[in-house]
Amino acid sequence: MYCSCFTVPFALMIIHFVYRFWSIRHPHLIPLFSKKIFVVPVACYPVIAFVSWLLLAFYFTTGEGEEIAKIILREETIKRYGFELREGWLILHHWENGLFNKPAFACVAFVDFIMIVSFSIASALAGLTFYHIKRTEAMSLETNNLQRKLFIAVSAQTFVPVVCVYIPYVFVIDFPFFNLPVFFMDDACSTLTSFFPAWDAVIMMWLMKDYRMGLIGMFKKKKVGQPETVWKTVSSVVMPST
Repeated sequence: MYCSCFTVPFALMIIHFVYRFWSIRHPHLIPLFSKKIFVVPVACYPVIAFVSWLLLAFYFTTGEGEEIAKIILREETIKRYGFELREGWLILHHWENGLFNKPAFACVAFVDFIMIVSFSIASALAGLTFYHIKRTEAMSLETNNLQRKLFIAVSAQTFVPVVCVYIPYVFVIDFPFFNLPVFFMDDACSTLTSFFPAWDAVIMMWLMKDYRMGLIGMFKKKKVGQPETVWKTVSSVVMPST
């Protein structure tokens, strides 16, 4: 479940840029975001990714039996945290006994492929969106400025998964294959990943004034006006008959 959560930033990042690109280049496609024929496949993407992660963890990682990597991890857990975690390990032992571990490499290569493709799609959509914002002449100046602000906000949001998800992933999963040090990232990985959902929203509220004011308004006490008594006099005039 934890590993499958890496897919969430991929999906959100691509959806953000698809919406921004369509709003500039193909606005007639925007209604698809409210139709089941489009929403259902998008919702299935994280589910398919979860199943993929589960199968990869089941077939390509180790953790059963008394292998040397498991013993090392147990000892390291006792030294760092003061308790022993005997079972539940998912181990990618890239160079087991000095020999190249093909299943571990296949697992890392597959998830790296997903990450690279997702980031490439998002980057391409971002570049196309920025290009068409600059070149389009069909929008008013006010609309163009709004689209620029939204594009900057979405681009800034992209740095959140980069810092909280991609960088920890590369340190923890890819660096060990090349025998590179992970520094403190093995401890910080879970913490940074858990920061991602909250900071994703914070960036948008920080950059967009309407969102900031809406959030502030939720915590402001509404002023209750004093009741006023209003007197209303109705008079009628009867004209004399002639």
